[in-house]
Amino acid sequence: MKKIALVVYPGVSQLDVAALQEALHALRGLPDRAVSVELCALQESVTTSQTQSLAAERLRPDLSTYDWVILPGAPDPRPALDTPGLLEWLSGASTGPSLASVGSGLVLCAAAGLITGLHAAANPQTAALLQKHGAIPAAESLLQDGKLLSARGSADALALALRLCAALAGEAAAQQVQSALGLMPSAPNRTAAITRSTRETSIRVSLDLDGSGKHQVSTGVPFFDHMLDQIAVHGLFDLQIAANGDVHIDPHHTMEDVGLTLGSAFREALGNKAGIIRMASFAVPMDESLARVTLDFSGRPYAVLHIQWSNPYLGGSIPTSLFEHFFESFAFEARCNLHIEVPYGRDDHHKAEAAFKALARALSAATRVDPRRAGSIPSSKGILM
Repeated sequence: MKKIALVVYPGVSQLDVAALQEALHALRGLPDRAVSVELCALQESVTTSQTQSLAAERLRPDLSTYDWVILPGAPDPRPALDTPGLLEWLSGASTGPSLASVGSGLVLCAAAGLITGLHAAANPQTAALLQKHGAIPAAESLLQDGKLLSARGSADALALALRLCAALAGEAAAQQVQSALGLMPSAPNRTAAITRSTRETSIRVSLDLDGSGKHQVSTGVPFFDHMLDQIAVHGLFDLQIAANGDVHIDPHHTMEDVGLTLGSAFREALGNKAGIIRMASFAVPMDESLARVTLDFSGRPYAVLHIQWSNPYLGGSIPTSLFEHFFESFAFEARCNLHIEVPYGRDDHHKAEAAFKALARALSAATRVDPRRAGSIPSSKGILM
C-alpha cells in the first residue's frame, strides 16, 4: 500500500488540489491499485485561495511515514510561509518520502529544507525564492530531480498528477487515469532532464528525442565535447550537457558520469518504449576509417566494443580507453545492447568521430516511432524494462 499525504495550508490553490485529487481518486479506482491518499493539514479546516473550506483528514501527521508528500501551490506563498509551525512540520518529510509539488508549493518545500541542491521547475514568481532557499530553479514545466517531482504552476498540475500516477503504478495505469478523466491521449513528450551529482562530478543533461539537432555541450574536455556534438547533430536530438568534474586529475570521472547521465536521459525519454523501432544498425566512414554501430533498446544492458587504437591518447590528454568506458557507461544506464566495431583505420580522431556519428545515426533510427506498431510494445514479451 502506497501512502500519500496531500498537504493543504492557508491560501492553497483549489485548482491544484482538485487536479491532484481527481487524478489520484481515478488511480485508486483502478483494479489492484493499493494507494491511500490523506488530506493533511495543521488545522481541521483550511481556507483555499478561492475561499472554499477543505476539511483535513489527518492533523499534523508524521510526514516521514508516507511514501509521497504532495504540496499544491498557492497564488501567494507568503501567508503560508508566515503560518506558525508549518515549515517545522513540513521539515519532517526530509527523510523517507518522495516529494511532488506545484508552483509556490515548491517554495514551501525549499524553505522547509526539503529540496536543497535539487532542480525544481520554476516560474518567474518562484525562481528567486527557490534560489534564496537553496533549490535550483529550472525553466522546464515538469521536472524530476532525485526524489523531487515538480511542476511550474497550476497549468501543469494535472500533468504532474499524471506523472505521479505513472510513478506510483506505471505508464499503463497513468493512461487509464487519463482516459477515466476524459482527457484526449496526446503524443508522448519524449524528453528528459537528468542530473547526477557526486563528490567528483556534477552533470546535467537535457534531451529531446524529437528535436532538430540543437545542442550546447560543455564538459571541460574539448575533444569529448566535439564527439558529443555529433550525437545531437547526426541524431537530430536537442541536447544540452553541462558537466563540472575533476578534470584537473584526469577526464575519467567526467566521461564516465556523462555516459551514465546521458544513458539515463535516453531511458527516461523513451518511457515504456511503446511504438519505437527499437533495433538499428548504422555504418559511417570517415576518410580511411569505418565504424559500425548496432544497438537494441532491449532493456538488457550489454556492450561489445572492438576498436583498435593506434595511440594511447587522443585529443591532447584523453586516454583512448576512456571512449570505450563512456560507451559502456551509456549502454548500462540506457539499458541497451550496444555493439561498436571499427574494423580498420589509421587516424584515431577519424575512428572516434566515425564511431560517435554511427552511434548517433543508430540511436536516431532505433528511437524513431514506427507508425505500423500503433503504439504497441516492440517485444514478444509485451514489456521492455
